[in-house]
Amino acid sequence: MLPEEANWPEVLIGLDRKDWTLGKVLAEKARKHRGEIFLLFEDEKVTFDQFNENANRVANALLARGIKKGSKIAVMLPNCPDFLYLWFGIAKMGGVMVPINVDWKGELLQYILNNSDAEMVVVGELLFPQIQEVLGDTPGILNIYVRGEVTGTKTTHPLDELFCASSEDPKVALTPEDPYEIMYTSGTTGRSKGVVRWPEYVILRGLRTVQYMGYTSQDTLYTCLPLFHGNAQNLTVMPALLANARLALGVRFSASGFWNEIRRYGATVFNFVGTIVSILSKQEPKPDDADNPVRLARGGNIPPKKWKDFEKRFNLYLVETYGTTEGGSIWNTPGGKVGSMGRAPYFNEARIIDEEGHELAPGKVGELIIRPRDPNEKWLEYYKDPEATSQKVREGWFYTGDLVYRDEEGWFFFVGRKKDVIRRRGENISPQEVEIVINTHPKVLESVCFGVPSELGEDDVKVCVVPKSGIQMAFEEIISFCQERMAYFMVPRYVEFCESLPKTPTERVEKFKLQAAHPNENTWDREKGIKLQTPHI
Repeated sequence: MLPEEANWPEVLIGLDRKDWTLGKVLAEKARKHRGEIFLLFEDEKVTFDQFNENANRVANALLARGIKKGSKIAVMLPNCPDFLYLWFGIAKMGGVMVPINVDWKGELLQYILNNSDAEMVVVGELLFPQIQEVLGDTPGILNIYVRGEVTGTKTTHPLDELFCASSEDPKVALTPEDPYEIMYTSGTTGRSKGVVRWPEYVILRGLRTVQYMGYTSQDTLYTCLPLFHGNAQNLTVMPALLANARLALGVRFSASGFWNEIRRYGATVFNFVGTIVSILSKQEPKPDDADNPVRLARGGNIPPKKWKDFEKRFNLYLVETYGTTEGGSIWNTPGGKVGSMGRAPYFNEARIIDEEGHELAPGKVGELIIRPRDPNEKWLEYYKDPEATSQKVREGWFYTGDLVYRDEEGWFFFVGRKKDVIRRRGENISPQEVEIVINTHPKVLESVCFGVPSELGEDDVKVCVVPKSGIQMAFEEIISFCQERMAYFMVPRYVEFCESLPKTPTERVEKFKLQAAHPNENTWDREKGIKLQTPHI
């Protein structure tokens, strides 16, 4: 344990580090704060002890159904208290939750269910058709629990059955080394990979958030970002629990209802992705914009030009934070340098290196690599993929694949991505996974997917498609094909038909040439339903 952490973890949790499991932490919080409100959701108010009891019911129900320690359980639910009870309940009985993006469907959903070895799925009623579609190709799924009305086979059950068991703490021997979650990346360097999570990681990250941000039991932390993402889990749920604060949960982001919900819950903190700041900034100013309870908002990809105006208009601090699904972070604090990702926190080392691995001087752009200062701290393991793990972690350093530079004072600034991942509306998109779908279209010879600048910040998705010889295609054919087979945020905004794609002698597509040629008169914009005109420069 680092010197800076010699006392405060035990003070905040009340447990020795050898007892750091999600179940024990929650049980300890429930014992100490019985009767105090922890979770706010719409009209519900759930105390720490009620939350713990609901998680216990899930754990005991799963054990009674023969689910064993280490079993993988996929959870595909919108934001709701049941997601949280399942998360902690699965952890309490030693299972491993696999959070599923509610927009995944088709081949990608099938791949993740199979790759994770999930044997059970918990799914929302409206999402059930997405699971049904892939059941024939996911033989490992033995049981499905549906939140809502149930239709299906003998293997389909109502989720309510998992809340009928004992509310006592389950008697399962667990350690901080037992994984509790496999969270899938967005396939930024190929296929999506399952990142194994251990209790110590998420607890340490939550404790450090509480310490850095100064959260207390007087705070209410709000999130409307999806619980299947690390942003909501790491920046809101765990810090709220560890700080003895309140967790206010929104179903989804709504620009028109955001500030009303903030005021309704009395939220003092919220987390975000950069597009939320952009969208809220574009709303018509109101006289009471600054009259809200928020003192700080924390997230990533803050548009630098909007930073200070946003803070002044809404009377709060924006805190930029950099992190990845795999781990490793660069942290900021309230009042940090505008436009910066932050600085390396005391518990991490960070370097910027060139292609040969040499550390670069301030002002030079290179790849960001990070490692924990505590050599015993466990960060990254890709599920069933030791080769990918060894490629990402070398001599303890995590190679982020992101291009950054730092100034003379040690502030880091994001430049771009070494790989061609697309970042759209807070979601990372693998171009390869978009191409896999489009290339299955019977009229398509090949395609290439890449990101282009969006007026909201981050990226929009563009595809260049080469139809088979002699075949005519309509732009709408590509869009409808994609809408049926992929998450909505992956569906391209721009489509361009090409006779061929520019390639290197080794047959690699030269995406930079296509990006440089965007927009042009052959590009179709799905949102406007028209071809673009080449701008005069």
